[in-house]
Amino acid sequence: MSAVILPVNVIWKRRTYWTGWIAGAILLASYVSDHGPMPAALTAVTCLAVAALYAFYSTPFIKIGGRVRTFWISDAREDPDEPPAPADSYLERVTACSMWWNTALLSMVTGGFALATGWLAPVGIMGGALLAAPLAATGHLDRKDRFPIARGRYLPFAIVVLGSVPTLLWPVAVYFVAYYMTTPTPRDDVAHQPFLEHDS
Repeated sequence: MSAVILPVNVIWKRRTYWTGWIAGAILLASYVSDHGPMPAALTAVTCLAVAALYAFYSTPFIKIGGRVRTFWISDAREDPDEPPAPADSYLERVTACSMWWNTALLSMVTGGFALATGWLAPVGIMGGALLAAPLAATGHLDRKDRFPIARGRYLPFAIVVLGSVPTLLWPVAVYFVAYYMTTPTPRDDVAHQPFLEHDS
């Protein structure tokens, strides 16, 4: 993780980061290899998973297909070759793809919690508030910026709906209420950057 503060350009930081994590994963896997190949493999996979999660949420160190894959657009801008933010990004800070896939993951967590507490258990249903809050914000922004439902990210949105079933779909209802109660910004006032690529 110290690669983040190295006084070199982002390309060398990225190489140093992944070289260090891969080397660390190999060393840790070798350390536990006496217990068999499965513990060694799980150790290596865990190390790389931690590296990928940290890189996605805090750095511009994941670059696939010529684009930096990171939650925050500000991190991606550290790469000099990164194109401008897509026009459908949220406040030019988070891409629609990142926002909706993270929301889908959150919906599965809250839905799983609701199921674990028992079907129709009040505490489980109220746990949907963790999902309803970001859905209210995204619903407002989607309508305000004149985008379709979920900005066209229908697959993660379907997962959000599925994950909301154990909470009686009330977080999804909050999204639609926020969406349809928001007044769209007049077209003359909408100032999006050119749309370069549609993340899926």
